[in-house]
Amino acid sequence: MTDPMKGVFRGFDIAGAGLRAELQRSEIVASNLGNMHRTGNAKNEPYRRKVVVFEELLEEAARGAAGDKVRTASGVTLANVAEDQSPFPVFYQPGHPDADETGKVLGSNVDLFQELVDMQVIERSFDANLTALRTYRGMLQNTINNMKS
Repeated sequence: MTDPMKGVFRGFDIAGAGLRAELQRSEIVASNLGNMHRTGNAKNEPYRRKVVVFEELLEEAARGAAGDKVRTASGVTLANVAEDQSPFPVFYQPGHPDADETGKVLGSNVDLFQELVDMQVIERSFDANLTALRTYRGMLQNTINNMKS
């Protein structure tokens, strides 16, 4: 016999995993913004923009009389932090400490506007996860209230 209370808080776990993932993503965006002015040259590479790769968390659960294994969603996690392989912009600044023999300096491939868009997406995702958390809490409260009466 299965436990009737098993999984009753799964909604909290899923929303919490989404909130944790977006928090980690915001830290990467903050790191990108903080390092966007680091320059380099052919010998010393400038800061390369970091991007996050999410992975869906799946949980195996036994279902049915035959005991079939079914994979159910249980949130999201940060799978990897990859580097953006887009080319570095080249500037001509002969007096710069990172300038090569021809006066060229490599700039970071971080785009301010892309990072600002990413921050807006993070904010909206954070709000969506909080809304899901509050909705799930309300559903549980309504269930408990209905069981009382």
